[in-house]
Amino acid sequence: MPPNDQKGATHYPSGNAEGGTPAHSWAADIGPGVVTMAADNDPAGIATYSLAGAQFGYDMLWSCVLSYPSIVALQLVSARIAVLTGNGLTTNMREHYSRLWFFLAVGRFLIANTFNIAADVVAMGVGAHLLWLGSIPGSATFFLILSIALQWFVPYAKYARVLRWLALSLFAYVGVDIVLHLPWTRLTAKLFVPHISWSGDYLEMLLAVLGTTISPYLLYSQAEQQVEAQRPQGECSDRTQRNEAAQRRLRRIRRDTLIRTALSNAVAVSILIAAAATLHASGRALDSAASLASVLAPVAGQFDKHLLGVALISSALLALPPLAGSAAHAVASTIGWPIDPQHNRRIAFALIAIVALGGALGVVLAALRLDPIRLLYWSAVVNGTTATPVMVLLVLLSTRHSSVGDLSAHWALRALSWFATVGMGAAVVARYACGWLG
Repeated sequence: MPPNDQKGATHYPSGNAEGGTPAHSWAADIGPGVVTMAADNDPAGIATYSLAGAQFGYDMLWSCVLSYPSIVALQLVSARIAVLTGNGLTTNMREHYSRLWFFLAVGRFLIANTFNIAADVVAMGVGAHLLWLGSIPGSATFFLILSIALQWFVPYAKYARVLRWLALSLFAYVGVDIVLHLPWTRLTAKLFVPHISWSGDYLEMLLAVLGTTISPYLLYSQAEQQVEAQRPQGECSDRTQRNEAAQRRLRRIRRDTLIRTALSNAVAVSILIAAAATLHASGRALDSAASLASVLAPVAGQFDKHLLGVALISSALLALPPLAGSAAHAVASTIGWPIDPQHNRRIAFALIAIVALGGALGVVLAALRLDPIRLLYWSAVVNGTTATPVMVLLVLLSTRHSSVGDLSAHWALRALSWFATVGMGAAVVARYACGWLG
């Protein structure tokens, strides 16, 4: 058992210190602002957006902008289901779908999360190498142990308040966009007019960008955050009062989600523009951590590697808890653990096991000297490939009267969610169809 353990202490979300009970960090009580921006744009996101800009210039900007309404809609649907049922996504899916579809969605989600954890651990090793030229496998091991210790002993909200200052390094990409003389008229068109090329490389990159922009683990974490936030309030016996309280809470969630997602997507757009304006414009390839760091040279100069190292480490440390925690809860819901103090302890151990498994895989990959940029990119591709089943079940769940009663998701939310789901599925099909057809 961890220190400060108390009867009934919460060892999974939400990281809220107001109740005086320590909470383990997996739950993504990441709040508005810089913390969410860094957790959303983890090392896999930084590498993927940079690769997209370096390889295709400004041609993929539209995917970050036009996906914004659907990302918001999917998160709101997740929150709505959690608020109205009092259960997370995996619990609801297990109750309302066949075991085949449930295990398909959850299994693919767990695989994607584990690989994403491994890639982020490698990225922390790379970040340390950029800062002090240490061994990448050794540094990855050190930061893996540090991340586990933080998640076990320190509430997420506490150490996130420190790490968010380091995560401000991501705003350096905004600085790059400001200091360079960019063709803003052309960029405006690229932001809102889709450009799609029928080639395997383009479609695969599009799948990776969508995979890191519409991250399934954020949907699971969003739902669990709402479940934990409302548990201490208890349940009201009057149905009308319950519905009114749920609607008030959903209005607050809508406001926060709009702000957080806008900030996250704005940073993603800034990264892609910066890479396009530096690497693509000069004809340089993004084939190493040094070239990835060079994107920041217009504002950081000779300290570009140090700035990137700080960004990789801080964003990974902020992203690992919701990655591992959402996977831990998926395992718990699949097994059917009851919601009680014993369940909380099991969740905590499941979290550590998942972090250790993914982290160990990351250390092995680092020791094999595989290209870390490609590892981060492929973790985004895996996310994009595995997201569609989760998204389908999520949107169908929001329409079930047996799940959310009379307060089913608004038609506009469902339409935007279906738009994202169909788009993601089409990207997967198009990528592999292009490969098969040559």
